[in-house]
Amino acid sequence: MPKLKERTAQKQPIGLYKLVGGQKNGELSSEIIKRFLAHNVLDSKTRETMLEWEKELEFWEEYSKIYYHLEDTKPYYDLTKSIERFIEPKAGDIWLDAGCGPAKMSQLIWKKSKRKVRKIIGIDVVLKPARETLAKVSESIPLELKYADLGERLPFPDNLFNGIVANLCLPYVIDFEGKRGREAFEAILREMHRVLKPGGHMVWSTPKHNVHFQWNFVHCIPDMLNIKKQISHGVIGLSVGMRILKHALEIQRKGKKGIYTFLPKDELENLLLEIGFTNLDWKKTFTWQIWVNRAEKSIA
Repeated sequence: MPKLKERTAQKQPIGLYKLVGGQKNGELSSEIIKRFLAHNVLDSKTRETMLEWEKELEFWEEYSKIYYHLEDTKPYYDLTKSIERFIEPKAGDIWLDAGCGPAKMSQLIWKKSKRKVRKIIGIDVVLKPARETLAKVSESIPLELKYADLGERLPFPDNLFNGIVANLCLPYVIDFEGKRGREAFEAILREMHRVLKPGGHMVWSTPKHNVHFQWNFVHCIPDMLNIKKQISHGVIGLSVGMRILKHALEIQRKGKKGIYTFLPKDELENLLLEIGFTNLDWKKTFTWQIWVNRAEKSIA
């Protein structure tokens, strides 16, 4: 049996990525956390947090295997178009794709700028989907991929980015360096504000308060039954649709329990204004279950 390494509690809360993946600047996975737990002695609070993250990553790893089917539906197309209308990337800009996943938002930024932004930095704790996307696209995109966890202080200086896109990721962070719930969510938004240049803007999305993802399933039925899409994806549409609904309902449950943070629009507005964002603009989309918000950082 391998000798366990002892790790005592930190004086200051430390994020998951810094504790595990950040040691090697590599990807995180539920399996990596499982091995870490097996080979290290942790204080009870840290171990409990790690076990939560292990389950959380298992959930998203499973969802990622079928998520691309959801992206090929009209509700998701509407969500993407709403984000595209809000972003205004310009020549020479540096943009952040926060929680980049398969880098679809990075492609959106590149396209909307007419291929003139200077750089896009995509961050996530798992970068394999983004690398796979880059391998498939026919053109070169100035996308720099960097391991970073939204649950920790970002590895960027103040006032770096002209714009930020964060699609369906900020409200799903369950812990920000020891903070939970609304406090963690506020800390994440403050990080976005910190790294955004004065005069820059952030476009992000969140499920609405008391979200009902069942409506998405209903509105996606025509896409599920589309023969061409079923052949293209190599799946039975209704079967994969039920699997997506199962995951969506689990996200919905976590939102209602406060594990994820889905605030009412008026609370979101107050929080954004308190942090220092201004000129807020909103669009409800994705069968009216998701808010897309554009918020600017004041120049003053």
